[in-house]
Amino acid sequence: MSMDAAGPRYAAPSAGPATESGAGLARMAAGVAHELRNPLAVILARVQLLQLGLKNGKLPDVSKLTRTLTTIEEQTLRASKVIENLSVFARPRVPELQSLDLTETMHHVLDQLGTRTVEGSSIVTDLDIPTEAATVVADGGQLRTALGELMANAVDAMPDGGNLRIRARRTDHALEISVADTGPGVAPHDAPRIFEPFFSTRPGAAGLGLAVVQTIAASHHGTVRLVQGGGAGAEFVLSLPARS
Repeated sequence: MSMDAAGPRYAAPSAGPATESGAGLARMAAGVAHELRNPLAVILARVQLLQLGLKNGKLPDVSKLTRTLTTIEEQTLRASKVIENLSVFARPRVPELQSLDLTETMHHVLDQLGTRTVEGSSIVTDLDIPTEAATVVADGGQLRTALGELMANAVDAMPDGGNLRIRARRTDHALEISVADTGPGVAPHDAPRIFEPFFSTRPGAAGLGLAVVQTIAASHHGTVRLVQGGGAGAEFVLSLPARS
């Protein structure tokens, strides 16, 4: 504390770990609220319309009712995905390691991803897994989640179609899985924040997918990185320790 003619002056306290932790928690809470508000608002609106119609004795035709129920289902799954990803990010589970067929795992994820592709978007998938990289030791569920987020991120970057390229290679110490797209790429000023929770360059996106991939990679003592090529397209490389 120092003194002057106007009285005592106090130095502002520096931001300590508790302050930073509180700010991080506040940002996370705001992010969760934002990401859940939109789907819940859509669900509520659709339900209220149905209730109003029933109250007035006006039953919707089958096609309209089907569209409404489909929208409710989609938005419910969207909200559920936000909660699921938040759980993985906030409280990562210790991986249950097992030997997995990487090709089989990839096809499983691609089959699940099929519902995310836009009809008529002409996304061509190029999968290259050589024999020496055909087996990976990882938690099956977590690996499928991580690959699913990387592939969904790539597909979302190509709404008008493009190429989804998936490569695997084994090095002396790791098995690397590359997921690349031919979308617009990641702007240099966005690259440093790309793995931050709730950061997204796409309107309406939860911004948790890449943070979840990073969490799963870290739980396996691996890494995930963005490869910046300076041109169009983005490539993410998931690297897991080579285990026999």
